[in-house]
Amino acid sequence: MTTGGPDVAVVVRALSEANVQFVVVGEPAEGRPLRLVVSRHPTNLDALSRALDGLESTLRSPGVAARGEAPAGEGAYADAPLRVGDPLGTISVVTAGGDVDLLFGGARRSFYAEVVLHAQEREVGGMLVQWTGELPVFGPVPRTTGRMLGRRLLSLAEGLVHLVERHGGEDSGEGDLGTDG
Repeated sequence: MTTGGPDVAVVVRALSEANVQFVVVGEPAEGRPLRLVVSRHPTNLDALSRALDGLESTLRSPGVAARGEAPAGEGAYADAPLRVGDPLGTISVVTAGGDVDLLFGGARRSFYAEVVLHAQEREVGGMLVQWTGELPVFGPVPRTTGRMLGRRLLSLAEGLVHLVERHGGEDSGEGDLGTDG
């Protein structure tokens, strides 16, 4: 893409056809990538991968020229700044529909779920998509200490032991979890 803003309809159609869960953020503008908040659920990531393949996508570092454009200067690709500790967990790609920033939420476990609560449906190219004018402001992600993580893991382990014992006692006594055989 060499001129104009991203072709939102092309990107949205590819993502929708692959059943990707996403929310468009902000208004597309010339020279700026389309911003999408994407669910990090494993099945959604698989769908996203298929959609990005269909859009002939490649990774793009900030400062790198868009598809079909000459680099900003000699060595522009090698000297592009890398995002370290990006709180939005951003991955930038170049697609057949233009530049796209995929926002995964970094350390925030339910970033997509939080954003979709603030989104509204908007018609794009004959399809209804989730859209929000801007990202809502969230408080800082609470820091998890080793002790907190240990307590959560112990609680989970205790719950699993209880489930296995309960399930094993109700079945044939073999203690298998959910096998049909």
